[in-house]
Amino acid sequence: MPARILALVLVIGFFTACASNDVIQPPGLHSTESIAPVVASEPATPEFTLASTSEPEPSYKVAAFYYPWYGNPAVDGQWIHWTQNNHLPPKDISSDYYPALDAYSSSDPIVVEHHMEWLRQAGIGVIITSWWGQGSREDEVVPLLLEIAERYGIKVAFHIEPYNGRTAESLLSDIQYLYKQYGSNPAFFRSMATSRYSPVSEQKGMFFVWSIGAKGAEGERVEADYWRESMDAIHALPENALIIANTTNGSWVSDGHFDGLYNYATLHFEESNSFNWARSLPPDSLYVPSVIPGFSARRVGYAETTYVPRKNGGTFETQWGQALGTGVEPAMVTITSFNEWHEGTMIEPPQFGADDGAGYTYADFDIYSPEGYLYHTRDRIDRYLATTWRKTYRMRIKITTTSDWTTLDILDNGARIRPVWIRPERVFATASATAAELEQGNRFSLTQSLADANIGKEVEMTWDVLLTDFSPSYDLTLQIERGNIGKTQVILYNYTGSSPVEVKTLAWDQVTTDRNRYQVTIPSELLISSTP
Repeated sequence: MPARILALVLVIGFFTACASNDVIQPPGLHSTESIAPVVASEPATPEFTLASTSEPEPSYKVAAFYYPWYGNPAVDGQWIHWTQNNHLPPKDISSDYYPALDAYSSSDPIVVEHHMEWLRQAGIGVIITSWWGQGSREDEVVPLLLEIAERYGIKVAFHIEPYNGRTAESLLSDIQYLYKQYGSNPAFFRSMATSRYSPVSEQKGMFFVWSIGAKGAEGERVEADYWRESMDAIHALPENALIIANTTNGSWVSDGHFDGLYNYATLHFEESNSFNWARSLPPDSLYVPSVIPGFSARRVGYAETTYVPRKNGGTFETQWGQALGTGVEPAMVTITSFNEWHEGTMIEPPQFGADDGAGYTYADFDIYSPEGYLYHTRDRIDRYLATTWRKTYRMRIKITTTSDWTTLDILDNGARIRPVWIRPERVFATASATAAELEQGNRFSLTQSLADANIGKEVEMTWDVLLTDFSPSYDLTLQIERGNIGKTQVILYNYTGSSPVEVKTLAWDQVTTDRNRYQVTIPSELLISSTP
């Protein structure tokens, strides 16, 4: 598996931002080929007594990324994945933490049984298992996962990785293969969610595609439209499917015909605008945020800038709060991860006080006990499921200007939470406009060349949006800004009915400051009443 974080956040050194979908993979990390010769015959797992399965029902609105790629000599005849970055198991492994189950094999039924019990304890209803193509080792483990998951009420979805030779055509073949091989199993995850490309509410598989900006392990870069034909073919399958792509660029939904997006991991909120990418998702697309408890990958050679401390559970709590605080209701929340030991994102219990026999003491969880994140996850899921989502109000906004630039902002109106625009869908934009966009949910920006503005050329854009975090007890305060030439006009439409109704026209052509600001207050009843 490539280093997940590389395509998701603004990271220093050899890491890069997912906004451009660039993925740079450190050599030797997260390869499916991390297999070492037999060193010693170690027990598959220590003796554990399983708890009962009397835990409350798990939630299928919460999933955890799951890694079935570990191996040891007792079960597999060799060490697999625990050796990355030249580590020598069983005591010396490629992780900053050491598992409670020792350096286990993912093919050991006892290990999988423990995992399903812990998942059930945490309230997680779905695992998204790492999958490296038809016939891969990770594919061979799937029947075992399905068999044991069914006994615990857990469902299994698939995380389609950038294996060698992955293409748009092979992705279509993969979906057909997964349905044929495993689709009849009761533990195969299906969702009733709908999207613009899969609008019928019916049971269908949900598949996650990692490193969507590249074809496969070879790293050839592609844009969203590369996948479009295959996405259309997948949606036309008898069983249909929901394809969730790993990017935070909302344009990939419309350009690639994906059903939704997920981020996998967001490290540093101050560099990545947190989960605000949710607001840029088009209507009828699925927001699937991913939350981490921390990120610690020093022993596998990641840059120090990728380290995210757990802060006694504070990081996990903050990530959940940010993911649920965008004003956009998630279709599902994903946890990164259940057992990604290399990157230290797991909630699977570790051993406290373990060492590698050569002077390194593995980190403990800083949250009460090895099982602490299972309890924290259960609490967080309960609060998530009890969340009441705020009402949204549909609007249409038309902006024209003869200036070289103009903006329209939502200002603080005195309410406890500042309102924002979400789910933008562009209806029209003049071809000569150099920018016609909604930025971070509260600012529209329309620009043209200075040369065109100097000859009085007019550019226009029209957007449909949803207004959220808006209290009807407060009016909406807007601010127009523009350059020192020309004028700007804004027309607001109420769109609570079947078609938009014009309710307010704003015009601004004065020169007052370097930003030429003009503020206006819009009565709330004009925006939310069905008969403005």
